[in-house]
Amino acid sequence: MKNASQRDSAAVLVFAVLLLAAGVFVLAGIAQLAATQAIVGQNEWDALDRRIMQENSRAMGRQFMLARMFNGVVGTNTSHTNAAIGGFSVSPVSETSMGGDYWTTLSSTNTNVNLKINPFTLMERGGFYRVVVPGTIYDGVGDVPWNFQVRTRSPIAAGYPLTQHRPASNAISGFLNPPYIDMNDPEQFVGFYEMARMRVSSVTNTNVDPTGYEGYLGVPIGVASWGPFTNSSFVPANPSITALHLVIDLGASDPQDLSQVLLFRVDESMDRAGFTTNGTNYVGLPVTGLRLIGTEVYGLKPLQVVIPASRTNLTTLFLQGRNPLVTGREVYVNYQRTAGAGGNLGVIATNATGNWRVGISVANSAVSFSTAGIDIVGGIRTDGAITGSPVLEPELDPGGLDYVADRMMWLEDYKTP
Repeated sequence: MKNASQRDSAAVLVFAVLLLAAGVFVLAGIAQLAATQAIVGQNEWDALDRRIMQENSRAMGRQFMLARMFNGVVGTNTSHTNAAIGGFSVSPVSETSMGGDYWTTLSSTNTNVNLKINPFTLMERGGFYRVVVPGTIYDGVGDVPWNFQVRTRSPIAAGYPLTQHRPASNAISGFLNPPYIDMNDPEQFVGFYEMARMRVSSVTNTNVDPTGYEGYLGVPIGVASWGPFTNSSFVPANPSITALHLVIDLGASDPQDLSQVLLFRVDESMDRAGFTTNGTNYVGLPVTGLRLIGTEVYGLKPLQVVIPASRTNLTTLFLQGRNPLVTGREVYVNYQRTAGAGGNLGVIATNATGNWRVGISVANSAVSFSTAGIDIVGGIRTDGAITGSPVLEPELDPGGLDYVADRMMWLEDYKTP
């Protein structure tokens, strides 16, 4: 019995030693786990700090570009650093094509940056790049190469046959199928769902002029590297010849032009003009309408027609003949009125047939359509009321329309590939 008691005591002692050893291993494991978690946790916090620093730096760089790009070119190297928040730098590339602003600058030819098509940009459809400003953003450890890409494009050239800006508030969904842009609609870019939204800080209703008017984005009137279109004439507006219409034949070439883009501006001499017929001179007649005669001559240069706000007599646009898809000339009419002045532009089809290729901007004015019998391919951009229920179709092959239509501007930014 004594030997058995000794054996039991020895077994208990061995078991206690094993239990103690196991406890030591468990405690060592817990200590190791705690140390590992402390290290990993610290790394996670450091990574989070870098991400926050990088986003702060990116936001600072974007804000700098947004504050500058609408009014002029960012032309000098700029940097800013705040140790607690972040920092950025931009190093604009000098280009021979760079003008006084990004609105009228030709597309970038800089080969030092990688121009990427962004499939999530709702104005893409092939893209219309302007310029890329290389730079860096700080992430708390070092500088990350970053590109700030200034982009402009006409919504009409991008395939939106109607863009409605504030303060207009037509229920355009009632007479137009998507896609369209309605700045009164929370969706805004209607017709493309489940896609990432581009940042449209410039699109319209963030710009306020000194009078407090908020609505149409007042981009500069004109196009880049244009030549003058000078083929025009006058015809009587009525049998009694009390007013005149200005006529532009879109099938006419212009031997004086050496450029790839044309511009016709209705100047002061065309506000009132003279006309002679059958030996009778008519002097100082008001020019009340613009007649565009379509063409089916392929390959003519794109044309922008500007009607400044000072041409108060001209209130009607006539579309005449045929200006069909593919062969029709790419033409854009930019109709301006003074903010608060009211008024209405009438768009009338006269002896016009088929698809009529034209883009129209109407600023600070209502617009009424009397275009039964034709489909307008291209569309209209306006901040005024729309009446007449026009048939509008997207421009599917804009070509040179990108160079003559007035545009929106936005900023894209991305890590340098």
